[in-house]
Amino acid sequence: MDPHAGTGRIVLPTNVRPTHYDLILTPNLTAFTFTGQVQISLDVNKPTTAITLNSNQLDILSAKLTNLALKTESSQNATDITVEKENETATFTFGDELQPGTTAILHIAFKGILNDNMNGFYRSSFKDNDGKTHYIATTQFEATDARKAFPCWDEPAIKATFDITLRVPSDLVALSNMNVISEKVIGHDGKVKGDSTKGPDAGPSAQKGDVPSAQKGDVPSAQKGDVPSAQKGDVPSAQKGDVPSSQKGDDVATHSSQYKEVKFATTPVMSTYLVAFIVGNFEYIETVTKNLEKPVTCRVYVLPGKKEEARFALSVTPLALEYFTELFGVAYPLPKMDLITIPDFESGAMENWGLVTYRSIRLLFDEKTSDLSYKRHIAYTICHEIAHQWFGNLVTMDWWDYLWLNEGFATWVGNLAVSKFFPEWDNWSYFIADGFQMGLALDSLRSSHPIEVPCKHPHEIHQIFDAISYYKGASCIRMLSSWLGLDVFLKGIRIYIKKHAYKNTSTEDLWAALTEASGVDVGLFMNAWIKQVGFPIVDVQEDVDGSALIVKQSRYLSSGDLSTEEANSLWTVPLGIEPKPIDHEANILSKDSLTIKLEKGGHYKVNSGYNGFFRTTYPETALKRIAKSIRDKDTLFTAGDRVGLLADLGALSKSGHIKTSSLLELVAAFEDEDEYVVWVAIAERVSILSSVFYQQPEDIRKALELFQRKLFSKAAAKLGWESKPTDDYRSTLLRKLVLTLAGKSGDEATVKEAQRRFLAYTDGDSKALNQNVQSAAFEIAVQHGDKSDFDKVLKCWRDATATDQKLAAIGAMAAVRDPALIKQLLEISISEEVRPQDINYFFDGLSRNPVSRHMLWDFIKTRWALLSTRYAGSMALLGNIVKQGVGRFASEDMYKECEAFFADKETADIARPIAQSLEIVRSNAKWVTRDAEDLRTWLEVNGYLA
Repeated sequence: MDPHAGTGRIVLPTNVRPTHYDLILTPNLTAFTFTGQVQISLDVNKPTTAITLNSNQLDILSAKLTNLALKTESSQNATDITVEKENETATFTFGDELQPGTTAILHIAFKGILNDNMNGFYRSSFKDNDGKTHYIATTQFEATDARKAFPCWDEPAIKATFDITLRVPSDLVALSNMNVISEKVIGHDGKVKGDSTKGPDAGPSAQKGDVPSAQKGDVPSAQKGDVPSAQKGDVPSAQKGDVPSSQKGDDVATHSSQYKEVKFATTPVMSTYLVAFIVGNFEYIETVTKNLEKPVTCRVYVLPGKKEEARFALSVTPLALEYFTELFGVAYPLPKMDLITIPDFESGAMENWGLVTYRSIRLLFDEKTSDLSYKRHIAYTICHEIAHQWFGNLVTMDWWDYLWLNEGFATWVGNLAVSKFFPEWDNWSYFIADGFQMGLALDSLRSSHPIEVPCKHPHEIHQIFDAISYYKGASCIRMLSSWLGLDVFLKGIRIYIKKHAYKNTSTEDLWAALTEASGVDVGLFMNAWIKQVGFPIVDVQEDVDGSALIVKQSRYLSSGDLSTEEANSLWTVPLGIEPKPIDHEANILSKDSLTIKLEKGGHYKVNSGYNGFFRTTYPETALKRIAKSIRDKDTLFTAGDRVGLLADLGALSKSGHIKTSSLLELVAAFEDEDEYVVWVAIAERVSILSSVFYQQPEDIRKALELFQRKLFSKAAAKLGWESKPTDDYRSTLLRKLVLTLAGKSGDEATVKEAQRRFLAYTDGDSKALNQNVQSAAFEIAVQHGDKSDFDKVLKCWRDATATDQKLAAIGAMAAVRDPALIKQLLEISISEEVRPQDINYFFDGLSRNPVSRHMLWDFIKTRWALLSTRYAGSMALLGNIVKQGVGRFASEDMYKECEAFFADKETADIARPIAQSLEIVRSNAKWVTRDAEDLRTWLEVNGYLA
């Protein structure tokens, strides 16, 4: 039976299927081309004279078929080669018919371009200390770009084994999924000059150009850290960064005229999107796992001179391999695990089996100079990608409809691993503040999509690498694991992985394994969460004496304008009421309403630990008790609970379920809060209010600024600018947060000290600002300064070599208020000084700045032809440009203007981000219209309005 029948998917014929690829590639890093030959072993399923596979942007030079069914070898050349660009296929027609049950080998010679679009087989570059430009050939195949590197069956369920051979300059490093088994020195004519063949059981070999580790086996200790909420994910295309690109006129490094042929061991059975090969000038450090039955060699490959920045990543890698081996009950099947930074990289990281690629900001950390805020996310990204080696690589989704099986699970279990390795980080509270809220925010739109979403055409696939697949998926896994119990849940995961190893699955396969482990019908509990768009709001009411709760559910929309059909949506909701109700079974809401008995007059909370993927609205009497509880530091509400509560009220004020004044009342109760992650949530609520109401009269804007100043200046004064011996990671990050918010809101003492330290630092006193407050001082100095301050930060950006320092400078420059400097920064963002991947850092900062927001949109409109052409191969980045250009407006007029602009554009590949951005604008506009007067009244009554 064809699993794709009736789905409308664009898929390949089933007449033949590959079992093995023998691939030889020769990249040319001067001409930016490559040549290749592939022999594909085929099983024949149906009588056929035509073979269709995927090929995109390749020049097919020849095709020949060897029929292995005959006693004597019989080969025939293709009589016709037809390429269909729309469906990205090539069809080879042969004179003699293949018969079912036989085998054959398809021989194809081809060539292609090492493109600069950050997908397929592409080129990247970096400059050395002498200013010479070095080029790298690298790959990014997920979701459907392996077909840009070699002709193949480029669908996740069509798995095969791979033998990969790379012919490259002798002075470069060649890497692939597996370990090297031989190297031969060759000439340009391909004749063998020497042989350094190793046995088939050889481990990862050092190559010419590799730099062996100075401390092999020495794993540095883990460090504390965290990450700002602007940096997310392994790909929901949240913006990531790297060093600037080479410019025209740079010297280009030349290579030895000698070549080598590097052969790699045969891979396990795997999907094409996980194949990887990289050629370039890299160094590495390495260690070996200590607690696995078969030790795994772990390496981190970096650009020359960056080895010390890789030590934290190297310390986390074996921990993750060992932990997941224990957790999943299946050994990691490859002999090595390589992590590598690529200068030009569209997403955050990619889980290629045995060769995981990263942006440098997601892998490198300098203990002496890096901002501590990046450390947590580096650890998480590594754990996320290594989790994929099992959940995604070993067991792979059957089709892209089930992408969430890969990404939602890896997001959840990556956070689980970080929580185990670094318990002092309070990682799950941070997840509630960050990824959990991103999933809820996107799913509060009509233009959202179910977790399990039909994908038919390749241009639809990349649009679901978003907060639904990642963060709603992870949140629902977290909810399910909490409901079943972690041990039972993991028992089911082990059943699932063992049963489906080296195979492909659907969501139903996961439910079956969890049902087997738990004895309950998991599909019945989860299907509405997975197959239905949206999530519920749980409305809580109290009876007269407070002894019972009446809870009701309906779909939550940020616009608040539910249709009758939407209002009737139902989920099975684990309410998480604490203290536990009298009837413990009453903690599940599966109908539209439920009455729950409490201890009379009891103080309670709903959605304890924010394990449930829903919003809660409390009655006014409960909100007053909660506010008092927070002021009194009642232990009933944990840090994670307080984070979730703030986010709930922020969302409910936007949708009109409560007044904005109710949100402000709650925020004011947090004046003496002492947990960093809760301050992150407070800052987010205040920032959103200021952003959405940015076109209100000046007195309202000044009053909101004063409200922010009152909240943050006390904590800023308490913590100060200097680190203290008693600091832990949370107090270190809290210092930066409160200084930034106090300074940006105009706290005089904070601004003056920031300016003093900024001037001293830029005049050469490196001790004036430590790395953890540098970004705060830079941003405050630019916002409250003049052109000279902007120019100083611009120089710091140009001079910096570390990625996190560059990002701090970009964020600071984007706070500028001078229109002439905003225009200059916009021009810089598309110049050759900035790698194409890094434009989102500029645009995100300028979008957040209400003074530059409209200038950014005008710039996008006037440069749309350039932007849409430049990012034609990087639709995730173009989608982010749309979100940043459109998604923070808050008026019906801007909705209409943005909608009209895209009306006559070719937007099939970015249809979702356009629709979602426009919907956000309209819901923002409704919020402003509905609550502008309520906001004014509260600010006036509470003394913030002059």
